[in-house]
Amino acid sequence: MKLRILRDSTVATLRATVAENIESYRSGNFSFLDLDAAQYHELPISPQVDALQMLKVPVGEEFYEVENCLAVHAYLSKLTPYDARDERLWCHLTHTVLLEYVRARWPIPCDDEKAVTHIETHFFARTNRQIERDNAASRLWWMSHLCTRVSDIDQKEALEAFLFRADVRASIIERPTIAQSTNVFSVILRGLVKSAAGKKALFERKTFRAIMVELNSIGGFRLLDVLPEPELRKIFDSVLETRLGVTGY
Repeated sequence: MKLRILRDSTVATLRATVAENIESYRSGNFSFLDLDAAQYHELPISPQVDALQMLKVPVGEEFYEVENCLAVHAYLSKLTPYDARDERLWCHLTHTVLLEYVRARWPIPCDDEKAVTHIETHFFARTNRQIERDNAASRLWWMSHLCTRVSDIDQKEALEAFLFRADVRASIIERPTIAQSTNVFSVILRGLVKSAAGKKALFERKTFRAIMVELNSIGGFRLLDVLPEPELRKIFDSVLETRLGVTGY
């Protein structure tokens, strides 16, 4: 079986008919998407189907974010970042293979008007930012992908640190220059991993925001991006210890 992506026309139709299909989103299914070959294209990629056995359906406030990032990333282990920017892929997954997961992770509001906006946010993804942050399936892959770029850190350990505080994760993802810079992101993630195993000082909202402000004031994230990682580590440590008085993390 090859990985499927919906046709442009299919995505457009789904988006235009969210309101009239609300009950299908709440309790029905979209099985016709896989039964009709006219609804999709196939990529020359075979998903690791067994990996989805690791997927855990959220229960209450237990979202199993780390486990589900690992499961989706393993399922799409051969996916390239280029293909991972394609809304058609993620729309197919949220409407088919991952439909039950999406419902549990992002419960659809009872109010129909709110439900439409909610569905458009978590089942679709028009922009790169929505792909990285909002779509229920793509966000899992992208968070895991970011962490795999950091060498010498176990993927699960990296994700546990990255996902430890929602506002810290958001501060990174919402700054594309950080997320896209392997060296800058690596230094910050290494600091978070160390902090997660220590005093957890970097996860304090005020402290982490101050770190971001200080790093930006030094020369901006775009300028830091050209520096080698060892030099960036020295700057990072200097910001923590000299400017913010944070030691041991």
